[in-house]
Amino acid sequence: MSLAGFQIPTLPSTFRIEHLEAQELEKFPEVVFGFMSPAMIVISTPNFEFNPLLSTVKLFRHPDHKFEWNRTEFQNWALDIAARYDYTVEFTGLGAPPPGKDVGFCTQIGVFMRKYLEDREPEKCKEHVYKTVFKTVYPSLKDEKYLQNAVVSEVIQIAQIIARILLDRRILDHRISNPVETEHRFQPRHCFPKHLDYLLLAEAARGSMQPVINGNTVYVPLVQIFSFPKVNHLCGTFERLSKLVTGQVALSDDGSAVIIDADYENELEN
Repeated sequence: MSLAGFQIPTLPSTFRIEHLEAQELEKFPEVVFGFMSPAMIVISTPNFEFNPLLSTVKLFRHPDHKFEWNRTEFQNWALDIAARYDYTVEFTGLGAPPPGKDVGFCTQIGVFMRKYLEDREPEKCKEHVYKTVFKTVYPSLKDEKYLQNAVVSEVIQIAQIIARILLDRRILDHRISNPVETEHRFQPRHCFPKHLDYLLLAEAARGSMQPVINGNTVYVPLVQIFSFPKVNHLCGTFERLSKLVTGQVALSDDGSAVIIDADYENELEN
């Protein structure tokens, strides 16, 4: 069969039936198996029997799930649809359980095949003439320009985070050493909370690569930035990192550190 003049040999497993309301689930077989009727349909859904093995799952695996079936419920539903719309169905899954646990796969899968494939060749697609109405090329990190943009952005962000943490520490030390200052005047800027803990740990482990403050300028060693996983993954080698950021980021004279300008002295006065 075809839909609006177009042959649909296979319908990918884009269906997440556990997100469907009861009325939508009831109409699902008629639309997909009856009207669209592709040669193959793959449906996956969580196996409720596996949930007790997932420590973070209380009832369902996602708050938007309207239901989660055990193996018997899913297979009965699938077999009924296959018989109603002239399909065969085979069951498989992903995520095998631990040894000794007879709960089935973490995700259960039904592979439906239209029966006519066993008897005759599928219909041949009619030739259609298409006209390009719009074309776009998505950025790829294989392109040196896009890779450089990604690396430069990441390097600047990491350098700014490190500089901010260092400045906050210096200001805090200054406040502590000057008891005349009132405590409420110092408010650390936790602009990057999701990075903070990781940076503190990384900084402690890299004593020989500490950033340095000189007046209102912070020097963040490039080798320290390279040690962060995302930069390391993007560049592969330190030499490639240096090449990509040279001329794009403010560097020290010897190219070993990223320069971040800060208004440290004014912050001390505030």
